[in-house]
Amino acid sequence: LTQNDNVSIQIIDTPGHVDFSVEVNRSVAVLDGAVMVLDAVAGVQAQTETVWRAITKPSWNNHVSIAEDLDDASSTTPISQNQDNAVQPLSCLALVNKMDKDGSNFGRAVESIRNKLPGAN
Repeated sequence: LTQNDNVSIQIIDTPGHVDFSVEVNRSVAVLDGAVMVLDAVAGVQAQTETVWRAITKPSWNNHVSIAEDLDDASSTTPISQNQDNAVQPLSCLALVNKMDKDGSNFGRAVESIRNKLPGAN
């Protein structure tokens, strides 16, 4: 990023408990990308898999673009729904956290991502 870029980064920390699955799905619907934080000891847990399904599920709610008519600023029209990126899953970065805990194992945490989260690479 440069000084002149007009970028806003909003952080949404979604709860890990299954009781909050609806809130997680609503949060994912407005995101442009995600950072998934995993415990280095536990790796992928059951709720991680649920959140992963929400992140990777193609949705029209993610990245719905509006094109403004330059001649008439009050007019907005949705960009064609045939755009390939309009229904793509979110981009996601995985971060292995708590590497200082007893029993932490980076390789095992990464392996749990590969084994339990379809499409993660």
